[in-house]
Amino acid sequence: MRITRWVMFMLVLVPCFLQGEPVISGYLDSSVSLGAGTGSNPAFLYGLEEYANIRLQARSREGAVFYGSLNLIAASGTYAETGALLGMVAGENYAAALELERLYFKVSQERIDFQGGLMRMAFGYGFAFGPMDFLNPRNPLLPDARPRAVLGADLAYYPAENSKVLGFTAAPRNPFAGSGAGTLGGLAGEYHGDRLSLQGLYAYQSPHDAFVWGIHRFGLSLKGDLVLGLAAELLYTYDPQTPAREDGLAASAGFDYTFPGGKFYVLAEYLYAGDDASTAVSLGFKGNHYLFAQGLYRFSDYTSLGLGCMAAPEDRSFTPIITAEHELFQGLTLSLSGQIPLPPDADAGRYFQGLIKARLRF
Repeated sequence: MRITRWVMFMLVLVPCFLQGEPVISGYLDSSVSLGAGTGSNPAFLYGLEEYANIRLQARSREGAVFYGSLNLIAASGTYAETGALLGMVAGENYAAALELERLYFKVSQERIDFQGGLMRMAFGYGFAFGPMDFLNPRNPLLPDARPRAVLGADLAYYPAENSKVLGFTAAPRNPFAGSGAGTLGGLAGEYHGDRLSLQGLYAYQSPHDAFVWGIHRFGLSLKGDLVLGLAAELLYTYDPQTPAREDGLAASAGFDYTFPGGKFYVLAEYLYAGDDASTAVSLGFKGNHYLFAQGLYRFSDYTSLGLGCMAAPEDRSFTPIITAEHELFQGLTLSLSGQIPLPPDADAGRYFQGLIKARLRF
C-alpha cells in the first residue's frame, strides 16, 4: 500500500505549487457483465465492477500545465479474474485496485511544446485498428479500453501552422531494466492540407532480450477528407537478425461516412497483421487478415443503436456486436452491449457476453 499513499500524496501536494484552481474531472462506470456458454465454455459467467477515472489538471506560474489521472477499481467475478495482474487486493466480497494512469507536464512556447512523464503517445490516423500506434495496440472489440500510458518525453516543433516535427523517447517495457535495454527513440513528422493529412514515423528500440541488434520501425499514415473519410496506414517492424519478410508488416485501409442528416454513420476497415507486428498482440483471432465494419444510427441526440462485426476470414471466426445507448440526463449515460464470438470449430462451443453499463461524467 506504500505506492497508494505516495500516489495520493502526490496528487494532493503538486497542485499546491501551481497557479489557479485545479480542474478535476472524470467518470464513473458501473458495469454488470453476464455470459452464457455451451461446449467447453462455462454455462454461466458474471462480473460486477465499479471503475472511476479521476483526472486533475492545473497550471503553473511559468506556463507549464500539470496533468494527472487515477483509476479506482472495485470488482467481482470475471472483472476480478481479468484484473488479477493489475495488483488487486482482495476484500470481503470484492477485489480492489488503484492504478496511476497519467502523470506528466507540458510546457508550451510559440513554436515548441515539450511533454514529459507518464503519458499517452499516439501515432497514426487509423479508424479501428491503427497499426502505427504500436505503443498502444488497439482492439475494436474493446472500444472503451483506455490506452495505456508510457513513461517518456517528446519535443514538438511547428515550422508552420499545418506541419509538425516530433522527437520522442520512451523507457523500456521492462521497468526494472537498469541497463536501459529496450529504450525507444524516434522521429515523426506531420503535414495537414485542406483535405489530406500525412504522418511519417521512424523509431528505434535498443537491443533487449532476444533482439540483440535492436528493432527498427517505419510507419506511414494517410487521412483524406473527400466524399468519404479515408484512412490508410502501415507499420513495418524490422529485426536485423532475420531476413526481410512480411511477418513484421501491419497495414490497414478503411473509410467512414456520415449520411446526410447526420443520423446514420458507417465505418469499415481492413487490416493485415503479420505474426511479428505489434497490432497482432491485441487481437484474439488467429490469422493475418481482419475485417471490421460498424453502423451507428442516432434516433435522437440522446439515443443511438450500433451494429458491428469483427471477422477473420482465414479461420472463419467472427464476432457480431450490438450496442444501444441512451443519455438519461446530461452526464449520465446507460448502455447495453452484446458480443457472440463464433469459432470455426463447432465442438469448441459458443458463448454470449452481455454488458450493462451506467456512465456518470463529472
